[in-house]
Amino acid sequence: MKRLLIMRHGKSDWGSGSLRDFDRPLNERGKRDVVKIGKEIKNRSLTPDLIISSPAERAKKTAEGVAEFSGYGKDIEWKESFYFGYYKEILETLNNIDDNAGIVMIVGHNPTWSSLTERLSGKYFDMKTANVCILEFEGSWNELSENYCKFITYISPKKL
Repeated sequence: MKRLLIMRHGKSDWGSGSLRDFDRPLNERGKRDVVKIGKEIKNRSLTPDLIISSPAERAKKTAEGVAEFSGYGKDIEWKESFYFGYYKEILETLNNIDDNAGIVMIVGHNPTWSSLTERLSGKYFDMKTANVCILEFEGSWNELSENYCKFITYISPKKL
């Protein structure tokens, strides 16, 4: 059984209007939520075998924080296509994951992540900041396609 954890970045800081969207950092709530989610992932024995993230600042800090607090001890893979939200490229990235990875976390942005969750599982989920959807499927990463996964549950920092 493979698990895909789809996480939207933590709450970002809109304070400085001079920053490009790509460079917006996490705000204080976003930083707290990332710690909560990382610890909860570890508590549920869902520490990823691989984390792939958008390189945008808020997603990057989310991925790094979750990695630290979940016990993930490997390098994070950065994918520009996760920032731009190109479904075909995101699916191609997932299809090229080595089958030794049983749990994979991807970190990115909405509306792409809500749409991706729906396309893979057939269930729409309005992905709020720092939420994680957990999908499961049997088979190989290279078989992953639309309606291939089962939506298991989600983790929300507001419920922790």
